[in-house]
Amino acid sequence: MRRPSRRPRTERPRHPAVTSTRLLLTAVIVATAAACSSPDPADSAQAPAPGEVVGTATETGEYLALDKLAERSLRFRYLSEDPATDEVVPVSAAAFVPRGTAPAGGWPVIAVGHPTTGISTECAPSFYGNLLGTVDLVANLLELGFVVVQTDYQGLGTPGSHAYLEPTVAARNIIDSVRAVRSLVPDAAGEWWGFGVSQGGHAVFRANEIAAGYGDGLDLQGTISMSPALDIRPIADAMAAGTLTPDQIAFLPLILTGLRTVHPELDIDDYLRGPIRDTLGTFLECSDIAIVQKQDVVKRTTPADYRPVDDAATDRLRGWLGEASLPQGRASAPMMVVYSSADTVILPSWTERAVEQACGEGDLITTVVVDGQSHGILDVGSATADWVEAVSEGRSVRDSCR
Repeated sequence: MRRPSRRPRTERPRHPAVTSTRLLLTAVIVATAAACSSPDPADSAQAPAPGEVVGTATETGEYLALDKLAERSLRFRYLSEDPATDEVVPVSAAAFVPRGTAPAGGWPVIAVGHPTTGISTECAPSFYGNLLGTVDLVANLLELGFVVVQTDYQGLGTPGSHAYLEPTVAARNIIDSVRAVRSLVPDAAGEWWGFGVSQGGHAVFRANEIAAGYGDGLDLQGTISMSPALDIRPIADAMAAGTLTPDQIAFLPLILTGLRTVHPELDIDDYLRGPIRDTLGTFLECSDIAIVQKQDVVKRTTPADYRPVDDAATDRLRGWLGEASLPQGRASAPMMVVYSSADTVILPSWTERAVEQACGEGDLITTVVVDGQSHGILDVGSATADWVEAVSEGRSVRDSCR
């Protein structure tokens, strides 16, 4: 694989051209967390802006597995604009700079959207030295010459609630993390990539949609969404029919709690009862003990424990899930969507329908479907690397929308 280089732009229909890179992309399903710097007490002369770093970034050696690969490992807080209030709020993150000399034009940046960890504050990825699983992905990207930034998402690691699967919040967190890391790393380029798994796949998909507007000043090259939670509306009907899979049951408390952050009128008792209701808080945590406890509760949960109280409750839930579902607009850059035909969390038919809708928006999407693999990290061989290389060199890629 070649290190990033700068070359003249070549034409690519409907989407901006991108820089030359090749990377081997893999995904790791994790639970993680992040320690952050303290806010600077000094008042700024200007109004705070999205992407502005809060206080001083902390250089740390806690990420031991990255010592030989990272010139700098940083924990920091930055500001991101909350779409609910249009106010900037602090978000925590970790960033890593590769060793060596930056290529002409600067290090390319890749923003990682981590998969579901939990909803509790301590479930922020950068809190942990092993990033609770993403450390291998970060190491791989550092070896390939990328500045890597991984947001914890708003409400994980910082005050406030985590609006799980609220797409625009997470998308802005992704984009503003790129702004922040560029201010911390002078040799970082304006070009960036997005890569996410599950919840993170949902986040970078939406970041692609809003990058042309909200991401003004940055140059998105493309995004890869692996096992993304795109169209989640069918969950409401599966609850009413009593057909949720065990894996879907495990995610249900997080989905409902996340929705309640945006819709406080949501009554959890309209949707959960029995052991899963009694242990709701456990499902929001990310400790090893909680994982074992969740598995036990899921085994004891029956359809009667999650069926909505009436048709009106099902309709309300379907509408709220629709607000969190994607697509919600046209993409700004090429996309790759990777999913499994055996996914029991986000059923393949749900993803197929979302991709079809995105194609209707005029997006350039390359889909890769694998067989027999579980939700989360998927082995697709060299497919992601080949796609990224083609996009980065301005060559045509397979358009699944045609």
